[in-house]
Amino acid sequence: MPHNRFFLESSFQKADVLSVTGKELHHLNVGRIRLREEIELVNGKRQLATGCVVQVEKMRVQIEILSVVTEDIKPSIIIAQGIAKMIHLEWIVEKATELNATEFWLFPAALSEKKGISDQQLHRLQALSIAALKQCGRLDLPSIEIKPSLNQWRQAKAPMLFGDPSSHSPYLWEIPKKEFSSPIIFCIGPEKGLSDGEKSYLISHLHAKPMRLHPNTLRTETASLVALSLIQSKINT
Repeated sequence: MPHNRFFLESSFQKADVLSVTGKELHHLNVGRIRLREEIELVNGKRQLATGCVVQVEKMRVQIEILSVVTEDIKPSIIIAQGIAKMIHLEWIVEKATELNATEFWLFPAALSEKKGISDQQLHRLQALSIAALKQCGRLDLPSIEIKPSLNQWRQAKAPMLFGDPSSHSPYLWEIPKKEFSSPIIFCIGPEKGLSDGEKSYLISHLHAKPMRLHPNTLRTETASLVALSLIQSKINT
């Protein structure tokens, strides 16, 4: 991955001159970017721009856009994640961004040890996702939304699956490719898993299907990444 790729939350058009400030300005300074040097910019909206540094000031650097490439829309895979400990959520968001999750829905599960996410914690998760986007080379930034508890969900906007380690649930990799489409939602519980009531609600009200991910019982942060990888192998092949 290029060391000179930076994030700027703006639409890109050739010949535009844009200002880089704040955290990304700090990254520019750390990288010792100089006047007339070319850099890459991403905006999380499927655009990659090549730009030239045209002015360097103490509080901002101005970049002239030289060229813009727009990426095609990718399959949509939504991770509905029961709120877990922050250290686990950070891992999930960072690694699942690298693996092309397109949305994160964080909800307070019945067995969640904590029931909410503060604004500061949400900003931390968004920053980790941006850093992962720059590092891994993807151009679309996944959204992170805070949702209510599952029993307040009235309908799913896409086919829905959920992680269930029960022996009677089929393995996700055994499901035929034709049964997978985009968008698709995969729901995963927090550290203690989904409650029996949540599983029943997912099946009866949201028409979700239970899926095993592995013969072993997986930690929540492992389950998210395994589910994402298996679904991608079905959709992208």
